Amino acid sequence: MLKTILRKEHKNDWEKRTPLTPDSVSNLIKLGYPLDVETSNIRIFDDTSYQNSAATLVNSPDEHQLVIGIKEPPIDSIKDQQVHLCFSHTIKGQDYNMPLLQRFLVHKASLIDYELMTDENGIRTIAFGEHAGIAGAVDSLWIAGQKFRSAGKISPLSNIKQTVYYKTINRLKAEFSNITFNSQDDPSSAPVQLVIIGTGNVGRGAEKVCQWLGLNKLDPRDFTSNKIPKGDWYTVLSSRHLHQRLTGGDFDQVEYMTKGKQAYKSILSSFLGRFNILLQTSFWTDFYPRHLDNKQCIEFKDKLPLVLGDISCDIEGSFACTKLASTIDSPAFTYLADSDSVVEGISEEGITVMSIDNLPCELSLDASEHFSAKLEGYTPLLMKMDLNQSFDELELPSELKKAVIVYKGELTEKFAYLKEFL
Repeated sequence: MLKTILRKEHKNDWEKRTPLTPDSVSNLIKLGYPLDVETSNIRIFDDTSYQNSAATLVNSPDEHQLVIGIKEPPIDSIKDQQVHLCFSHTIKGQDYNMPLLQRFLVHKASLIDYELMTDENGIRTIAFGEHAGIAGAVDSLWIAGQKFRSAGKISPLSNIKQTVYYKTINRLKAEFSNITFNSQDDPSSAPVQLVIIGTGNVGRGAEKVCQWLGLNKLDPRDFTSNKIPKGDWYTVLSSRHLHQRLTGGDFDQVEYMTKGKQAYKSILSSFLGRFNILLQTSFWTDFYPRHLDNKQCIEFKDKLPLVLGDISCDIEGSFACTKLASTIDSPAFTYLADSDSVVEGISEEGITVMSIDNLPCELSLDASEHFSAKLEGYTPLLMKMDLNQSFDELELPSELKKAVIVYKGELTEKFAYLKEFL
């Protein structure tokens, strides 16, 4: 059995999440799977709660074989032949994490990524997506409220706070139940007209926020045919609503997934002017069409929404205006299309962007409990890994085995393409 540790998080002081709660650790220890816990003064559960679960507190993961975390581990913390479980942010060949990936190769270590754990239908089995959607939607609506207020508009969104101040989903829901909308009856009010892009876990989290606020849902067919009602509403759009085949004809999901921008283009620009808040929640890589490049942002600058919540946080990705990742401390910046530049904070001129890359941290307690409930069942399987076996021989269920990016210093076949980024 691999000597296992729950490591502390290092990314910033907001990263209070834990992959395993004290209750899960206690359950695992009772079943005969001992875990050590690295001490931390910022984790949502304090060290004492882990001691009470019978875990041993240690100061370093250096002597452990299996290291369980959430975000990327510090590069110099990866030791020879260790196995690290985390969100590595490497599978797109991200420049900023290629030194991390190289470290795994040099030190004959192994890397398993939560993002790649999926069932037979390709659905992720363990994720913070819904919590990211909730926090991203709330933060975007909060920013919109500030922007309405600065423009002298009345809006119930002005009563919304940033997610982190609610602390829990239950408190958030309770406070949202007291917010009412009546912009249709009050000409001085700013209506909330919100579009969610994406129908996955993140999109569903964002939609829950709209439901808690009591916003009316607009059928996407009415939206795309420009049957837009007065007052407050939200709608949810998928790839088929936002993309057009280059050669004409009906949208085909399989073709879109396999050919991307070779066969399709985004038609989001044709819908600009119909909404004032946009939440981007769907997965994107450069394989797919961009929704708005800088040229389009200039061309349609008078129709751009007031706020873009880029919950996916794809820098210079599907939206040219997402120039950087914002933070919980500085959650917003405003994009100026003419100069292709940004200014910090909320400005009346331009589109204000929320692109926080660690949104679930704002709901650390709920997010940790949700994640831990899933990971608890996987942990014994990982602890029983036999590192003397080759990758082909390795006995892991498929949802875990296909999440192995590096095994004992070698990129697995599925991820051999990452060599070109190193």
